[in-house]
Amino acid sequence: MWESIWIVAHEESIGIVIGAAFALLTAWLARWWRRRREMQEIDHGQQFQQLEFVYAFVSTGQDGLRRLIVRMIGSLPLKVFVAKDAIRSHLLGLTRESADNELNSVIPMEGKLGSFVLRELHGHLRTLLEETGIHREWWVMVPILETYRPLQYIAPTVLLIRKSDLDLFASFETCKHLLVHHGSDAAKILTLMEVHRAFAVQQRHLAEARQAGQSTQYLEEMWLLDLCLSTDMLEPTAEEVETGTLKPFRQPPWDRFAATLAALRLH
Repeated sequence: MWESIWIVAHEESIGIVIGAAFALLTAWLARWWRRRREMQEIDHGQQFQQLEFVYAFVSTGQDGLRRLIVRMIGSLPLKVFVAKDAIRSHLLGLTRESADNELNSVIPMEGKLGSFVLRELHGHLRTLLEETGIHREWWVMVPILETYRPLQYIAPTVLLIRKSDLDLFASFETCKHLLVHHGSDAAKILTLMEVHRAFAVQQRHLAEARQAGQSTQYLEEMWLLDLCLSTDMLEPTAEEVETGTLKPFRQPPWDRFAATLAALRLH
C-alpha cells in the first residue's frame, strides 16, 4: 500500500513541477514579448501607455496673421485612465491600428464601448482642466493619434479644438498659412482638417437621426463641451527671438511633409 501511495505521490509531484515550470516559462515569455514590443515602440517614438490632453485654438497676432496655438493640459498613464484590463487592451489595439495608418489620425469611438470611453475621457479631462478663461465657448473633444510623418513622437491624445475655429480647417487653402510655434504643429493642421471632416459627418448623421425620430445614443464619436479656457496669446518679443531665447511663430515647414501632402492630394 505504501509503495502505491509513493508511486502516486511521485507521479503527481512530477506533474506539479512540470505545470509550475510551464507556468513560469509562459509568464517569462509574456514579459519578454511585452518588453520587446514596448522597446520597439520607444524606438519609433510611440508612447501608447501615456494619454495626453491638449487644447488648440486660432488667434490673430499684432501683424494681422493668424496663429495656431496648442497647449498641454496634462497627461495620465493609461492604467490610471482605464482600470478594466479588457477595455485597456481594446484601446491599445485601436491605438496601434491607428499608428499603422499614417493618413488617419482620429481614433474611432464607435458604439457602446466608444461612448463609455468618451465618458471616461470627459471625467479625466475635468479632473486635469483649469478653466481660467474669460468667457465660455463650445469645444470639440476628440481622441486622436497624430501619425502624419515626419513626427519624432506620437501618443494617444484627447484634443480639444474650439468649435468656432473648426471651419478654418475645411480646406488646405484656408489653413496652410497658419503660423505655428513648433514645426511639428504642421501635423496638427492636417489632423484638424480630418477632425473637421469627421465632425461634419457626425453632425449630419445626428440631424438625420433626429429628423427620423431615431435614437442618437451611440452616434457621437466626438463630444461638444461647454468650457471656459484661456485663449490669451503671449507673443515672443523681438529681443527674445533675436537672442534665441524663444522661437518665433513661423510658416509651417510643409516641405518636410511633402510625401504626406502628396498622399493626401494636397500638394
